[in-house]
Parts: sequence; structure tokens; C-alpha cells
Amino acid sequence: MELSLIKQFLKVDFDDDDNIIELMADVATDYINAAVGSCNYDDARVRLLALVIITELYEKRSYSVEKAGVKAQYTIRSIIAQLQAEQEMTDDDA
Repeated sequence: MELSLIKQFLKVDFDDDDNIIELMADVATDYINAAVGSCNYDDARVRLLALVIITELYEKRSYSVEKAGVKAQYTIRSIIAQLQAEQEMTDDDA
């Protein structure tokens, strides 16, 4: 995913945090792959999931769940569950 898209999503218009944002993008990708298996990053849901995870990491700088983040956490869990189910169906067809 392009750094410029991530920064636009985060509403970051400076370059000071580029390295940390790129690291968080790598972490989001690793997290999604570990949770779901291989993913199609052309799928808009996968890209949005990555952006939401990056945002959570960037804004909170931790893995903790606070009341304000409960809705986002629910969305993340829901998208992961959908992608996991799709991956299982793909694996079963193979």
C-alpha cells in the first residue's frame, strides 16, 4: 500500500513519522496474514482493514482496547472473520 494513501487516511501532512507509519503498515500486513492466511490486497476490505489497523496503532501507539476504540475493534474482528471464512472456503476447494 502506498505511503501517500496511508498518510491521507491518517490525515498526516508531514514526513517526520514516515518510518513509523511504514513500520505500522508492515505490522498491519503481518497481522492480517497471520489472522487470515494469504490475503488478496486488491480486495477493498483488506486494504481498509489494513488502514484501520494502522490508524489504531498510530493513534494509540499500543495494542490496548479502550472504550473509544471498541467500535473499531468490532469492525476489525468482523472483517477478519469474513476473510478467514473466505480463506477456509478457498482452502476446502483446493
